[in-house]
Amino acid sequence: MFTLFILVAICVVILGGVPIAVALGVIAAGTMILTVGPDLLFIFVQRTYAGTTSFPLLAIPFFVLAGNLMNVGGTTQRIFAVAQLLVGRIRGGLAHVNTIASVIFAGMSGSAVADAAGMGVIQQKAMTEAGYRPSYAATITAVSSTIGPIIPPSIPLVIYGSLANVSVGALFLAGILPGLLMAVCLMVAIAISASVLNLPRGAGFPPLRQAARTLFVALPALMLPPAILIVILTGIATPTEAAVVAAAFAFGLGRWVYRELTYTQVYEILWDSARQTAQVMFIIALAAPFGWVLIQQQIPNAILTALLGLSTEKWAILLIICAALLILGMFIEGVALMIIAFPVLMPVVQSIGVDPIHFGVILVLTLMIGLVTPPVGLCLYVVSGVARVPIPDIVREIWPYFLGLIAALLLVTYIPAISLWLPNLLGYGTR
Repeated sequence: MFTLFILVAICVVILGGVPIAVALGVIAAGTMILTVGPDLLFIFVQRTYAGTTSFPLLAIPFFVLAGNLMNVGGTTQRIFAVAQLLVGRIRGGLAHVNTIASVIFAGMSGSAVADAAGMGVIQQKAMTEAGYRPSYAATITAVSSTIGPIIPPSIPLVIYGSLANVSVGALFLAGILPGLLMAVCLMVAIAISASVLNLPRGAGFPPLRQAARTLFVALPALMLPPAILIVILTGIATPTEAAVVAAAFAFGLGRWVYRELTYTQVYEILWDSARQTAQVMFIIALAAPFGWVLIQQQIPNAILTALLGLSTEKWAILLIICAALLILGMFIEGVALMIIAFPVLMPVVQSIGVDPIHFGVILVLTLMIGLVTPPVGLCLYVVSGVARVPIPDIVREIWPYFLGLIAALLLVTYIPAISLWLPNLLGYGTR
């Protein structure tokens, strides 16, 4: 009964409009007072501080900064031009370009919101000028942005690695094939809709000299994703140090290579990056005592018993977990839900023999789908603001592509090799 009370209380408080971090802190402190008394609140302070002291979490502000620098410094425009060169000629070509550009940008920013906000302006303008409906263009921008946190680098995977105490490098490797699979599923849905909706065809292939120039200009930006992975996997740098290198590289590109970044803009970017980082870290800090309360009240054990009571089959429990996360993701922001769900779900998946690296990809992928599901889909709000398209118009268009993302989730969930093949191949597997 107390388990149900805590879970219902957190949902009611969040849905009541209380900021998620505050809700987590209030429920944690209230539970401590109710169960033991005010004397236990010193643990609240200790756990709040300890929740922010994990070294991998230092990567978050630098990946946020790198994404913001690339959005303002001209890198995103060059990425879009390369994607258009690759797939812009076929029917519905700019919708495919949108997806490919998100795949490339995903290897730099690690954030779905950065993708939606940065690439969104360019993608929306190009698609509407080519004859696409504004709502359709906004929809493709929203769904393709979910690829960002799956393909490395990834801010949510860094957070999961800190929570689960598993290698962030292994998680980055595990996200590559699932991210590409998401892109394939979306492009299949786009190809079907292109035929049904009679979407426009792109222009023909440009002259070879122009194509070569487009690739040459974008080459410095395209070098960043493999460089980040190489320095992490070879041990030259930790993920945190690689994030610093990515931010410095993004600054150099914008300031001295593309010459679109001014020092005035850098000040604004630093302020925005600090604000975004503070929002994430505030949630992480107050989620730590909340997780401690869940464990002390043996709530994970109660949920484990309940799930195993429904079924002892591994496939059924995974399906229930994915369905529950998809439903909760409609109401709770992704990073916050991950932090809330982790101490509850990790004992469950361990009990049925799911690799923690595999589960990390499942968890992040599921929560990214939540970014494009109403009513709290953050990417829906970002794209709606960028494109000036009402959210109901985007939601009406989104369902074929939502099903494509669900197909990718099911494949990743039930075929562990999609996530684990690369980490195992390079000696990062946990088994």
